[in-house]
Amino acid sequence: MKALLVLLACCFASSSAWAGARILALAPHACEMLYAIGAGPQLVGASSFCDYPAAAKKLPRVGSYNGINVEAALRLKPDIAVVISRSVSGVKMLEKMGVRIIVSNPDSFDAVFNDMLKLGTLTNHPERATSVVAGIRQRLQIIRSRPPSGTAVFYEVWDDPLMTAGGPSFISDLIHEAGGRNIFANLNIETPHVNVESVVRARPALIVIPQEKRDIEARRAFWEQWLGKGNVRIIAINPDLLNRPGPRLLDGLELLQQALEEKTDVR
Repeated sequence: MKALLVLLACCFASSSAWAGARILALAPHACEMLYAIGAGPQLVGASSFCDYPAAAKKLPRVGSYNGINVEAALRLKPDIAVVISRSVSGVKMLEKMGVRIIVSNPDSFDAVFNDMLKLGTLTNHPERATSVVAGIRQRLQIIRSRPPSGTAVFYEVWDDPLMTAGGPSFISDLIHEAGGRNIFANLNIETPHVNVESVVRARPALIVIPQEKRDIEARRAFWEQWLGKGNVRIIAINPDLLNRPGPRLLDGLELLQQALEEKTDVR
């Protein structure tokens, strides 16, 4: 019994030791997770693409996907850094300087849920994290309970060169979860290059175009020219809702399911 009490005390001390930790959110999805579970006030720095919620835009920028400005990061006196990979330049130096490194790079809904719960425990917000995850699970279950539409989908990752989401990608999984069929799910590459002719041969009923640095109406006209006006529907969607494996994934998934079931364009 005494040994058990000592063990429990050690576990509690280990958990509570990070309750007021100063945190660097060095991946956009991790930043969103931390705010969602109530750990926003503990964030002291972020990567250049952390822009949601609005409060995240005010955090000092200390890195990007390519690397971390270690000197700027250390000036913020962080205790923890949440990163997408240990291979990002500067991560090993932060760890060597005593910053605890937490890796978060989920590639499935279960992994998203696990990371949120882990961050909730680490930041001493387990109840909030559990509640958020429960809400997302409930919304996901509603989506999964609907009969699949089987709509053939082309996801245009980029237009020049033309790139799409292959079978191993999270985007392909999301299309499937929403009840659709990714026309390039058979390609065993996460983001393969494809040509226009292969898209035309696959006859997609829906084309998803991320709203980022491209003329959506021009892309609409392009695909209608190739596939025929009235033969294909277009949805332009905020890519952060599908590309970031965080708490807003269900917003994107619900929009995608709506587009799969609609008979008109979702603009």
